[in-house]
Amino acid sequence: MKKFQELLTKDLGWKLLSIAIAATMWFMVINITQPVDTRSYSRPLTLENMDTLTSRGLTVGNAEELKSTKITVKVKAQRTALDRLSQNPDWITASVDLSELAYAVNGDSVALPVNVSIDQGGTAYAISSKAPAVVEAQVETLRTKEFPIEVELNGKPNSDITLSDPMLSAETVIVSGPVSLVRQVAKVKAIINAEELEENMDIHAKLACYDYHGAEVTGVSLNIREVTVSYAVHDAKQVPIQVDITGTPANGYQVGTVSCSPKYAEVTGSKEDLDALLSIHLDSIDVSGRTAAVTKTFNLENYLPDGISLNADSRSSVQVTVAIETAQRGKQFTLDESRLTILGQEDGKTYSFGTAHVTVTGDSSSLNGLRAEDLNGSVHVNGMSEGTHRVLVHLDLPNGLNASPVYIDVTVSGDGSASANE
Repeated sequence: MKKFQELLTKDLGWKLLSIAIAATMWFMVINITQPVDTRSYSRPLTLENMDTLTSRGLTVGNAEELKSTKITVKVKAQRTALDRLSQNPDWITASVDLSELAYAVNGDSVALPVNVSIDQGGTAYAISSKAPAVVEAQVETLRTKEFPIEVELNGKPNSDITLSDPMLSAETVIVSGPVSLVRQVAKVKAIINAEELEENMDIHAKLACYDYHGAEVTGVSLNIREVTVSYAVHDAKQVPIQVDITGTPANGYQVGTVSCSPKYAEVTGSKEDLDALLSIHLDSIDVSGRTAAVTKTFNLENYLPDGISLNADSRSSVQVTVAIETAQRGKQFTLDESRLTILGQEDGKTYSFGTAHVTVTGDSSSLNGLRAEDLNGSVHVNGMSEGTHRVLVHLDLPNGLNASPVYIDVTVSGDGSASANE
């Protein structure tokens, strides 16, 4: 034992110096092979514990600005550890804790420290600095408002198709956010590229908010982010517009030309509905006691049957003018079924007609040469139920001759059920 102690204590100074030199050399080797370095990383800022404000009817007015803030973080570690961090930058999180605004009120502007953490690597990483280290949160009242969803077509669909009105999976959306931003919202739109439309296509359209000038409003949240917009492709058809005249003008006057502008309506719908629609009947115009023309304007949409709508490019209003003229010399004729063209007859129904008397007016030379065989007309009987109906006769008169409105009695029997069931 004594010899061992003498061996340990002999030249002790030199031995300690050797150990120090070896340790220094070991640290030098480690630093050469695993050097320590500092690198910078840019990370987005996240907002934590927003419910601290929303539970009190508040929010962060500049939340979007804060979320777009980039935090520059300097990290110190061995080079190999920094290489791993560069491959996984999402290990670094930069956030502010909104629970520190527990006592803030509307209008407050509060400085909040930026918290940075590295989720992996334990103590291998040291955060040298962060910039900015503090951000300012502006507290505002939280507001919610419901808006109807509007569909906007970007461009025009294929000219060969006519679209139905859009059907939406949701009709309204709730917008919430800082009161200063919600006040700017005028519309919520689902914008669709018209070139993508095809028959019976369902389109998933994202929703966006717009102000009164058409600029997009950001920084607000929606309870739904997109809707499904469904269209059906419809056939189109031109349908004549008809109006009946009732009453008799003042003594010495007669009904002149009845003009309708436009004369036809461009309508869309299923083929079955369009085939059943032969004309659009407006309300009757009463000319009793009139001595001057009568003009009325009608909204065509009020006279369309279910399943039929106006083409998007068609006018919804129609103007009808009934001319009232000084009575001319007249000649009376009897008009029977043999001189009529019957339009819109249905299988399984029978139609019988009475006689009608018509007074034709005009200059003497035209009237003298007019015979009963020269008078032809047409009547529409589509959609008539069983019973007797008084129907307007559309006369085809030679140029220069006029006639007051002529009506004929039509008796319908049979309901068409036998034919429908065949």
